[in-house]
Amino acid sequence: MADKLNITETLSNYIVSDQASRLPAPVVERAKIHILDTLGAMISGSDLKPGKVAVDFVRSQGGPAQATVVATDLRTSAMLAALANAMTAHADETDDAHFPTVTHPGSVILPASLGIAEMRHRSGRELINAVVLGYDVMCRINKAFDRAWMGKRGLHAGSLCAIFGAAAAASRLLGANALQVRHALALAGSQASGINTWRQDPEHIDKALCFSGAPARNGVSAA
Repeated sequence: MADKLNITETLSNYIVSDQASRLPAPVVERAKIHILDTLGAMISGSDLKPGKVAVDFVRSQGGPAQATVVATDLRTSAMLAALANAMTAHADETDDAHFPTVTHPGSVILPASLGIAEMRHRSGRELINAVVLGYDVMCRINKAFDRAWMGKRGLHAGSLCAIFGAAAAASRLLGANALQVRHALALAGSQASGINTWRQDPEHIDKALCFSGAPARNGVSAA
C-alpha cells in the first residue's frame, strides 16, 4: 500500500516545484501572446452586458483594494476581481480556446493569476510561470474527464475542471507549499460547479459565469 499511486500528491509536488518554472523560450513567448490576448478580451468585454453585470455586482460588494478590475476604476479583493475579469474576458468570445477540451483557459487562468500577482507584488516572470502552470493543469484535468458522460447528465466539464487550474496558478503565486496546495485542490473540488443551463441564456451572462467567472473566483477562494 505504501507505493499506491497518489495523484493529488504528485500534482501538488509538481505545482510547487522548480520544474514548473523551467519554461522553454517558445512557451514563454506564446504565454505572453495569450496574456495580451486575454487582456484585450477583458477590455472589449467590459462594454458588453455580461461584463457590465459582473463589474456592477463586484462594485456593490466592496472589499479590500487588493486587485484591479481591468478597464475600470475599480479595485477590490483578489477573489472578486477574478470574478469580474473572468466574465469580461469571456463576454464576447474573443478569448482563446483549447479545442481538444472545448475550454477557454485564458479567461479563467489569467484573471485568477492577475489579482494574486498584484496583491503579492509578483514579478512578470512569476505571473507567466503561474499562467502556464494553470493552463497545463486545467487542460490536463479536462482531458482526463469523460465530457460526453458528464454532458448527458447536465454537467459542464469545462467549468468543473477549470477551477483546478485556477487554484494551481493562484497557489503558486501565493507561495504555497505542497501540503497547502493539496488542501487548495481539495477545496477547489468542493467548490467545483457548472451545469449546461448556460445554453438557455441568450444574453451570454450565464455562459461567462459558468465557463470563466465561477472557476476563476472559486479557484482563488480555494487557494
